[in-house]
Amino acid sequence: DADGDIIEPAELEKGAYEFVLDWRGGCEEHDRNKGFVASLVESVVFTPEKCAAMGITQQMPIGWWVGFKVWNDAVWEKIKSGELTMFSIGGRAKREEITDEQA
Repeated sequence: DADGDIIEPAELEKGAYEFVLDWRGGCEEHDRNKGFVASLVESVVFTPEKCAAMGITQQMPIGWWVGFKVWNDAVWEKIKSGELTMFSIGGRAKREEITDEQA
C-alpha cells in the first residue's frame, strides 16, 4: 500500500470479507462523524486460485479490487478535481517488521 505495508493474501481476503459483511460504506477522510458518502457495489480479491478458476491467464497482481458509488456530490467533485487522490477503507492491523530473508 502507500505506506509500504504488505499483507498475506489469506489475511487480505479475510479482511475484505469482513468489510463486505459488516461495513460496505465509505467516509470522507475516514471521518465517520460526517457520515457515509459512498457505498460498496463491487468486490473481489484476486488470488492465483480465483484467477485460474475464472480462466484469467494473464499475470494479475494479487489484490483486492473494489467499486464504490460515491453519492455525495461535494466528495465526488473533490475526487474529480484531484483534491482527494487516494482511496482507503481504514482498518486495524498489527505491524511486524520483516527481514530481507522473509520478504
